[in-house]
Amino acid sequence: MEYRLMIFRKRLDKTQENIHLDRYLVTYADLITLLLGLFVILYASSRVDEEKFKEISHAFSEYFQPEKISDGGAGVFKGIPNGIPEPIMPYPSKKSLEQIQVETERSLKKYVDNGLLTVTRTSNGLTLTLSEKLLFKSGKAEVEPEGMSVIDTLALILRGIDKQISIDGHTDSDPIRSFRYESNWHLSVARAVNVGYYLVERGLSENNLMLRGFGAQRPVAPNSSIEGKAKNRRVEINITELSNNTPSTEGYQQKR
Repeated sequence: MEYRLMIFRKRLDKTQENIHLDRYLVTYADLITLLLGLFVILYASSRVDEEKFKEISHAFSEYFQPEKISDGGAGVFKGIPNGIPEPIMPYPSKKSLEQIQVETERSLKKYVDNGLLTVTRTSNGLTLTLSEKLLFKSGKAEVEPEGMSVIDTLALILRGIDKQISIDGHTDSDPIRSFRYESNWHLSVARAVNVGYYLVERGLSENNLMLRGFGAQRPVAPNSSIEGKAKNRRVEINITELSNNTPSTEGYQQKR
């Protein structure tokens, strides 16, 4: 009797074990059913209504249908004699000093009105004076973001002109002695080089460009006042007509 009872218990344990092992199939079947339903919904929602698609295609094709060329070739060029548009003339490669002055004063009017940029006609040509406040921090030669935007505009105006351009850096008389700049002369040269470099980087030709630094040697106002010193801290872009004294590049290899 006990032997039979033990056999019955073993069979019962195996049956329960099989039941426990098969329980995951229920969850798995539910998951597969849900995924199948999801794919059916996605497929149904992605189907294109063919009738609506044809209507939209027909409407677009009618709206954008090009006009047939007729009446002596007028067609799409209505209002233009003989259907031929006027040629687009290229912008003149040579600008006069008057043109440069007008374009600069118009494009950078805000800075001209604020006194940060001065446009002056001289006996030799045209001088654009940019104040230190517009371009640099005190004692620095790195061009500030607002100054960069002004240089971008000037590069567009001066690009391709057949003129001699010199960029001159100037400082006030207060001595400077820093790790980077040993004197005002060093600072003025660095400022001129940076302005010239950015102009060339934006398309200005290097052929007729000169970069110079004068330190405090060419003041435009007395250095005895704060206002005078502020006027002396500047960068000048001098634009003149080409002359026989312009250094020639003949005999030198052009940079590629």
